[in-house]
Amino acid sequence: MRVLAQDGPDRTGAASATRPSTADAERRIAAALSRGLPLVQKAAANYPNHRDCFSCHHQTLPMLAIVTAQARGIEPQEDLLHDQAEFTHQSFQARIEQLNRGEGIGGRAMTVAYGLWALSLADWPADETTEAMVTYLLKTQAEDGRWIRQTERPPLEESYVTSTVLAVRGIKRYATTTQMADSKASIAKAREWLNSAPLKSHEDRVTQLWGAHLFDAEAKTIESARESVLQAQRDDGGWGQLDDMASDAYATGQTLWVLQATGFDPRHPAYRRGVDFLLQSQRDDGSWFVASRSKPIQTFFDNGDPHGKDQFISTPAACWALAALAAVPRPGLEPGTH
Repeated sequence: MRVLAQDGPDRTGAASATRPSTADAERRIAAALSRGLPLVQKAAANYPNHRDCFSCHHQTLPMLAIVTAQARGIEPQEDLLHDQAEFTHQSFQARIEQLNRGEGIGGRAMTVAYGLWALSLADWPADETTEAMVTYLLKTQAEDGRWIRQTERPPLEESYVTSTVLAVRGIKRYATTTQMADSKASIAKAREWLNSAPLKSHEDRVTQLWGAHLFDAEAKTIESARESVLQAQRDDGGWGQLDDMASDAYATGQTLWVLQATGFDPRHPAYRRGVDFLLQSQRDDGSWFVASRSKPIQTFFDNGDPHGKDQFISTPAACWALAALAAVPRPGLEPGTH
């Protein structure tokens, strides 16, 4: 593994002449997006035909890929975004009573927090349902400040750090005026827990960095969290879900997207090496394959996505990968202007 400082040189020893030109890199990224985006758009559109409940893997993360791609100038998918937000909203609207009681939600805080993220990606306005979702989060926060998942289904439903960071993100976005005092106290507890949270997986490291950014932590705290993430980069340019696992598109795409979302320049050599890993590991059909580590708790159904019984991790892996690629600014544009 290599240490790559934010503003330092690429210490890989690779000759710059071996890297593709800017024009060639842009061509490869554009081609990867062109092949991959239709797959995750289809996956998101098809999912409500099989299930009537919200999912983080087929609503939130496809929406993230679509929104990030639109910011890059790729054709908007406003109808699809609205449909997915509507499906998400209806799923929670039907459970308002349970939400307000702080019980009866499958997946607990992780599900609710991912749901609020999905709604925010479509600029859904605050309403009775989002207020109830925030109420659920406020009522289910653990005494130590974190939010606890219901089941361990790695990697999407494994990290307490992810659950906590997403919960805070949702509270900050959708808390009402009457919820403000409780929200501030809740966020303060979460910040304290996050500062010393045990980091058991790479996703823990990545979302701790995201959390430090969302909490407006001191620059040195953010830099320390970022350096920990960068130190975990592999020789192939990617990241693995666990230290003893090979690099894959889920961990690599998530890492790159969070890095740029927290202020890391996607033109940095470390980011470019991650992009190269994603481009090289994309399948000809536009997908990325990631093997599932979760024990199934629901009857399997085929959503029509690539990779059969591994589709419910391979699809979100593709979403993270596409969002990471779409976050690379086009030549001549500064990061963030896509």
